[in-house]
Amino acid sequence: MTTNRALNETELEAARALVADIRGRIDEAAGDDEQLRFALNRKVYKELSYDERGKPNARQSLKARMVKAQGGNCAQCAKPLPPADTVLDRLSADKPYIDGNVRVLCRPCDLAIQRGRGFA
Repeated sequence: MTTNRALNETELEAARALVADIRGRIDEAAGDDEQLRFALNRKVYKELSYDERGKPNARQSLKARMVKAQGGNCAQCAKPLPPADTVLDRLSADKPYIDGNVRVLCRPCDLAIQRGRGFA
């Protein structure tokens, strides 16, 4: 597993400028229409999320393939996976959800890993 890259101060400033620009464009496009502002925010958020995580149906299909490849067992503890409430975990967060970069974990193992990483 790799550690997620952190932005340096110059990169953080560039990211803040991008966000400010996008917010300004959304405000301009929405004008006084709060519902349109909400819808535009939601669409931009969703599309950026897809850029990072892929679309939900593709992740579900990958998860099903991985459960089968793992023999129905958790990749961490090797216990049988429950029929629901499992996690498709990326080995390297900066890479996409693809074969070779994911595994399926039971919720307790995922929580333990996330706590170990300081995320939970």
